[in-house]
Amino acid sequence: MVRRSLALALGLAASLAATARSAPADPAAAPTAVDPLAGHPALRGAARAAMRQACAARVADCDEVGLLGGLERAALARALRQRGLRLVRAPAGRTIGAIHVVTLPVLGDEVGFLRIANALHAESRPAVIRRELVFGPGEPWDPDRIEESVRRLRDPLTTSVAVVVAVAPVDGAADRVDALVVTRDVWSLRTNYNGELQDGTFTFLQISLSENNFLGRRKLAALAFRMDQATFTLGPLFVDKNAFGHHYDVRLSGGPLWNRDSREVEGSQSTVAVSRPLWSLATKWGAYLEWNHRFAIERRFLGAGVRTYDAPSTPDDDALPWAYRNRTWSIAASGVRAWGRAVKHRAKFGYDLASERPRVLDDFAGSAAARADFEAEVLPRSERSGRAWVGYEVFTPRYRDLRDVDTFDLAESQRFGPRAQVVVGAAPRWLGSDQAFATVALDGSYALAVGDDGAVTAAASASGRYDGGALIDRAVSSSLRLVAPRLGPLRVISEARVSGYFREESNRRFTVGGDAGLRGFPVGAFVGQRAAVWQTEVRTPSMRIALGMRWGLVGFYDLAGVGDTVATVDLHHDVGIGVRSLTPQLSSEVFRVDLAVPLDGRDRGAPRLILGYRQAF
Repeated sequence: MVRRSLALALGLAASLAATARSAPADPAAAPTAVDPLAGHPALRGAARAAMRQACAARVADCDEVGLLGGLERAALARALRQRGLRLVRAPAGRTIGAIHVVTLPVLGDEVGFLRIANALHAESRPAVIRRELVFGPGEPWDPDRIEESVRRLRDPLTTSVAVVVAVAPVDGAADRVDALVVTRDVWSLRTNYNGELQDGTFTFLQISLSENNFLGRRKLAALAFRMDQATFTLGPLFVDKNAFGHHYDVRLSGGPLWNRDSREVEGSQSTVAVSRPLWSLATKWGAYLEWNHRFAIERRFLGAGVRTYDAPSTPDDDALPWAYRNRTWSIAASGVRAWGRAVKHRAKFGYDLASERPRVLDDFAGSAAARADFEAEVLPRSERSGRAWVGYEVFTPRYRDLRDVDTFDLAESQRFGPRAQVVVGAAPRWLGSDQAFATVALDGSYALAVGDDGAVTAAASASGRYDGGALIDRAVSSSLRLVAPRLGPLRVISEARVSGYFREESNRRFTVGGDAGLRGFPVGAFVGQRAAVWQTEVRTPSMRIALGMRWGLVGFYDLAGVGDTVATVDLHHDVGIGVRSLTPQLSSEVFRVDLAVPLDGRDRGAPRLILGYRQAF
């Protein structure tokens, strides 16, 4: 299976390269008789950096159109021609007149006769698009609100491109501007697929028969199949981020759990969530209510097989399957009050009622001593907890668009500046807890722009449980992520993470291997209560090929290890190459093919192939 997958991946890469050589020029770059963007050239290098600074300072010479990517410029040019509109410079402060909404077809000129398939797609309705905007007619043109509206429209479930620009009003009034909102949907009626293939086996697979934009209302309704290494489930999935047209968020999912090997039902799971979130930066109040349950057999894997457990109190290796039955459910209600503009403040409060009841399997094959060890070292804490909590969050709502980081050419919004949060909770018996305890959690981050198109982000968190006069279940983590500015055609992205559990009484552990830090090693290859991971990739820019697809290459290096103490963390490393592809008509997420080679261990030098969606980190 691995050989066939490798041959398929290499054949695909060769085919894409051949297609790219013969593909026609990008229609976005093709000359036209009347170019509506002629006075707004795409900026590069120092000119782009200077314009970004001018726009950040809100100076009159700002030209946001010059900062758009190729897909956005093509969509904007097409909409301007279609409506006969003309761009306006320096709109800040002028009154907004009409709002023009243009939803472009999923399949454009780049796919030729395949455009006929657009008849099978329900385009987003203009009224539904307008509900996502945080500005309206009669209000002044505020660049901050315009940018926030664009961020809201960039929903990967429904939209691949979103642009909002100022245009001259149809009536020619000099004291007003109209707003042009341009979006391009992703294909809605389809079979969604997401998965990861390692060692010839799917470690994760999700397939759904889905309408991602039901009746053009940006609602998702699907029959979803989801499989992990142990089980699979089949059931309904519904997501409505703007229920009743008033920004209520409703999400439903669930279904029975079947054993992947025996096909027998061994549990069930469900999620029901209803909220009125802080849908914009100006929203003051939010409320959330969520129910979850999962009755299942939990397993920990090593590669394609279940990891085994060896009881310390027995002389021989017990080789007991790392599996137990667990019944968990929770219901949570919370609220938030927000205020501030340049600095956002959020006061939070809520109540959680949760239950977790683990037990060993009925066919547990170990001795009484091994059973006692297994219960003490593997099973999570068995308890019901009722906890009231309060929290406070503060951050700066400053955002910037980056490109060619997690996807290709499409704008990716990143928040910059500091963020901090603290949450404390109390779980006395009279709130429903089996035993009284308290919790505390702190986390913070700082994101700093590097050059015109780079960023560095540092983050840290700590949490613990005060129980029986001691602070137990302590968890700490920190990370540093660098998105380096482009160096010629290349970009370096690197991320380091260190984490640890201390005084751990809930039997939580970290794993690395496969999709978790070491692509050259099996899934769950290493387990422990301290973990260190460093991953680095060198990525090429995207190349446009036939039918609007884009693809690029990466080279990577992974270094990671775990241990039960800091001194025993055992580091391993691998190197590899990969391919990333994007089909913007279908998804804003890249498809990933990685070929990794471990540099140590018993499989040193043996390549491993991983296929999946989204970037590795």
